[in-house]
Amino acid sequence: MKWTNKGHEYDSVYENMESKKEFYLFGAGDYGNQFFNIIKKEIRLLGYIDNSPAKQGQKINGLMCYSLENIKLTENQGIIITMSQIARTKVITQLTKAGFTADKDFFLIEEFLSVYYAYKYNKVYFSSISFLPSTRCNLNCRYCLNFNPFAKEFFVRDLPSLKMDVDLFFQCVERIMLFHISGGEPFLYKNITDIIEYIDSNYGNKIDKLRTVTNGTIIPSDKVCNKLSKCNIEVTIDDYTNALPKTKNKLDMLVKKFNEYGIKHYINKVDNWINLAPEATDFSNMPEDFLIKHRDECTQSWQELRNGKLYNCNYASYASVAGIAGEEDIEEVYDLSQYNSSKAKELIEFRLGFTTKGYTNFCKTCRGFKSTNNIDVPAAMQSTGLLKIQKKELI
Repeated sequence: MKWTNKGHEYDSVYENMESKKEFYLFGAGDYGNQFFNIIKKEIRLLGYIDNSPAKQGQKINGLMCYSLENIKLTENQGIIITMSQIARTKVITQLTKAGFTADKDFFLIEEFLSVYYAYKYNKVYFSSISFLPSTRCNLNCRYCLNFNPFAKEFFVRDLPSLKMDVDLFFQCVERIMLFHISGGEPFLYKNITDIIEYIDSNYGNKIDKLRTVTNGTIIPSDKVCNKLSKCNIEVTIDDYTNALPKTKNKLDMLVKKFNEYGIKHYINKVDNWINLAPEATDFSNMPEDFLIKHRDECTQSWQELRNGKLYNCNYASYASVAGIAGEEDIEEVYDLSQYNSSKAKELIEFRLGFTTKGYTNFCKTCRGFKSTNNIDVPAAMQSTGLLKIQKKELI
């Protein structure tokens, strides 16, 4: 989205939020639970809405869960969509077909969270951020969303610079639902436990969920597991055993070890990824209006924290690091060192997608997370087998 009234883009949206006296949360899963814990003392909640028959009729966090068909909204009631960007696509269509209007009758979770607290308290609340200590990985996935197969070297950051980023981030951000430490493969980064300990001990009270991820093929040492067991960290174990059946034993060993150390984790069975197709997409000659519309239609909502800056699209940032998207867009980056409390609305606008140009350079070679991009590809399909661990590292 292109800035046209910086610092005031959500004025009317907030007015609509304030006109509602009661809300339903659409999505009774992980996001719905996290949001409930943050917002329960701020607004009156009527219940959950969920499309799962197994949840309907049940009480979750003390609230009854309904099907959408059983909900009749009054003018003073609204809906907050509390689910991930992928899961919400069908729900948005469902609500629209039912006659509800976005930003009037229903609101996205990250939008409500950020806009509500910025306008009411002048505080910056984020739904999530992506933080990459390293792109180092032992796999060479053909459709890697870090674009590692295109990179000549791994990008590996030093611990002091990571700590500086974290400190600066939390000087600006009051609270965040999900602080996600990603990769690459995080357990190949030698200081992974150091940065997790640092974030948890210094800023755990500002984080609803601190999470990292693993591809399930690396078994951390006892020393690493012992440190993790003392941190409030959750590990997502991506299960790629359909594509890599030989890794099944390692995944089982990893789960067993995490259970032994009491490390919070869950298994994410992944069979398909979306193909952003940077090697086969060329919008470079398209007019600016097309690129802005292309970015607006993209449901990708993650941003990356790196070198004291927020990058509007984390995939655009990854592509630049991998060397396939040209120079990073200065106009599409928010410098946190320039932030002060008078810019709270401006900062949340950037986090919600507003930028100077309204698109990134990478939009010219990216198909985007869009309903029209229905090309699913097998997850973790290897290009040439495993990468050699001696691959040059760029620090």
